[in-house]
Amino acid sequence: MVTTSDWLKGRVSDILLSEIGDVGIAEELEQQLLQGALSGLEIPEFLPTEKPYEVWLEQRFRFQLIWLDRDDYVRALVRALWLAPKFAATDFGGARQRDFAQVWTDTARGFLGEIALQKFLKEKLNTEVALDVRRGELEEFLPSDIKIKDQTSHGFRPTKIGLSIKTTKFNGRWLDLPGAQFDHSDAFVLVKIGISRMHFSAFLKDISFLRDKLFAVAKHLGELSDNQAEELWKETPNFTSIPAYVAGFIEKRELTMPIHQISCNLKGRKNKRIVISHGVGLFSLSTARTHPDVRKIDPSGTLPIEVEPIIDSLTEGKHFLAHSGALKFGYDAWKELVSRF
Repeated sequence: MVTTSDWLKGRVSDILLSEIGDVGIAEELEQQLLQGALSGLEIPEFLPTEKPYEVWLEQRFRFQLIWLDRDDYVRALVRALWLAPKFAATDFGGARQRDFAQVWTDTARGFLGEIALQKFLKEKLNTEVALDVRRGELEEFLPSDIKIKDQTSHGFRPTKIGLSIKTTKFNGRWLDLPGAQFDHSDAFVLVKIGISRMHFSAFLKDISFLRDKLFAVAKHLGELSDNQAEELWKETPNFTSIPAYVAGFIEKRELTMPIHQISCNLKGRKNKRIVISHGVGLFSLSTARTHPDVRKIDPSGTLPIEVEPIIDSLTEGKHFLAHSGALKFGYDAWKELVSRF
């Protein structure tokens, strides 16, 4: 019996290593990526044959892998800097507000996903698109404003179908969008970004902010000696290319709403709850509770409902969710989608 770890371990990291050049980072990102692919049902954990793994590795991961460089990271950080103050102020009503620096880098990751899709369409499908980088109200930036290059006029026009892009980390399994964004889009794309824990500090090193600015001030204040500054400089990793895996897309027109697909079970002895592990559709407390699979587990409709591992307890606020294994992928699927742009 072939397992994912047996067959894919080393193959993914070898692909990543070709650009990253650091074995430790490549192996760390491989572990995260396979965790997300397995939990999202992109690939099963056990199979009697290697064929499905080959399909995922070659037709999905390798084909839909894009590399982002320092210039892409700068673009994402600057675009995020326009919007991060708005996100930091609202934080979408979060009980625990993040500080500005975290909001900034988190927002930049979202822009990296958009840039990755732009590069993917150009490099793999010879389709040139432009992203809207205007500064505007927060709600204006929920759907992605993408324009396609017109082959006749050679200018850019709005796409004929609305597209939303969700960016997550390599280990993510869910495409998760606000319900309002679902209403304004026709197709939804998930991009997984492989950023290591030290990536932002590596970027600050790469642009010499650490040595020329921060360390210089620290030495003036007596906080660092020359030797300590050099030690910190050497301990900070160098900036490497960022892998972006365009995991796939799903189209609204092919879904039966509100919930197209769901996989759930009962968990807990004392604190019983329903846990949704996979699914596609508009999920809220009411849409989930009225689904036959949920009613079979909880006829009284009183148990809390969790979406593993991203939502502790569903409320009436709607989320459009799709696990990554439910997404379309491969050249033919993408080509058909692009033909309707």
